[in-house]
Amino acid sequence: MKKSVFFISCDEAKHICDKAQYDEASPWEKFKLSVRLMYCNVTQKYYKRNKKLTKVVKSSNTDCLKPKEREALEMKFKKELTKY
Repeated sequence: MKKSVFFISCDEAKHICDKAQYDEASPWEKFKLSVRLMYCNVTQKYYKRNKKLTKVVKSSNTDCLKPKEREALEMKFKKELTKY
């Protein structure tokens, strides 16, 4: 069975969708994804959820611990664990 040039599997579409999220997909892959999005409801839902997730992650204002704060916290954990 010959593989089609334009039509891709659902799994391949999900992989391309993930790549497109990080601007790693080629224009040809984006074109094949857009063709798949025209007729596949599963891929459409995955694409929408992926797009929403990207938006939420980019808009989040999370603060991470600085390396020194992290080390101090780890030391406290180790100290407490040695008590038991």
